[in-house]
Amino acid sequence: MKTIIISHESDVDGIFSASIALMRFPQAKTFFTSYGKENFLRISEIIYNEIISTQEKGQIIISDLGLNDDMIELFEEIFIFLKSNLWSIIWIDHHPWSEKAIKAAIENGSVLLVLDKTENLCATQLMYEKFLKGNAIAEELSKIAHTTDFFTKDQEIPPLSELIIFYKTFPDFYSRISKLTSIIAKGNLWNTEMQKDYNQFSKLREIAKELTFDKMKTFEMENGIKVSLVSTSPYLQISLFSEEVFKRTGSDIAFFFNKEGKISIRRNNEIVQCDRIAKQLLEGGGHKFAAGGRLKSNPEEIDKVIDEIKDAVNKGIN
Repeated sequence: MKTIIISHESDVDGIFSASIALMRFPQAKTFFTSYGKENFLRISEIIYNEIISTQEKGQIIISDLGLNDDMIELFEEIFIFLKSNLWSIIWIDHHPWSEKAIKAAIENGSVLLVLDKTENLCATQLMYEKFLKGNAIAEELSKIAHTTDFFTKDQEIPPLSELIIFYKTFPDFYSRISKLTSIIAKGNLWNTEMQKDYNQFSKLREIAKELTFDKMKTFEMENGIKVSLVSTSPYLQISLFSEEVFKRTGSDIAFFFNKEGKISIRRNNEIVQCDRIAKQLLEGGGHKFAAGGRLKSNPEEIDKVIDEIKDAVNKGIN
């Protein structure tokens, strides 16, 4: 039976959950994507082409990607197409799903949902429990992914999160992370090639930090919430860099946006629930401690961006 693995491209949890799936199904093809309509359309085209080109039955394993409500219509078509071609889906995710999304997945295709509603597990842990429980390598990968996804700082690990960010700056990004996934599936977390790449990255990262801090804006809302707005760089890993932002500013919440208008949200105060704020933005979703979306405003018009952020915070907290 053919297997296709589709996972989140931007972090350790996405890579590691795909690695465990690849350990279980070593002949599988791996593909990676992120949120947003364009990304999901690219993946849907891959799915159609892969299935049309084969007469075999198969399965698709999706990990560390949520089905947001604005993507339901697209995936309903995919679900029906897969079912008609005798393909099934195992969708493993730890992001919050609406009842509407769950219903669409269950009713429109052969979809097995493995979801975590406790917000205590990452996708790699769910993948481990589903496919390779008891495997020593998979168990260790699940622990590392949990550390990086929940920022628990309970163990020292290689700087894979930053390496993934660095690889995203290359035109052959997808082949690089597919190769990385295969390496990790063999239990190898670091090698000399990674170290060479990381040495190059670290120099670019330090330059990016200084430029970013120079442009950062911090302001206080009427409700007392202190906000940092950061025009970020492709050489900065948001979750790690947010710690430096919070240490320097004392902000309760930070918004990191790029020139394409993609925005990431991190919190420094438990009164803030990032996912509620993200839902006020385009394509918003995530967790209470980390979320993201897309700006409606032109990212070059900072005053309008600030107004949009203020509106999202007010609606998301009140």
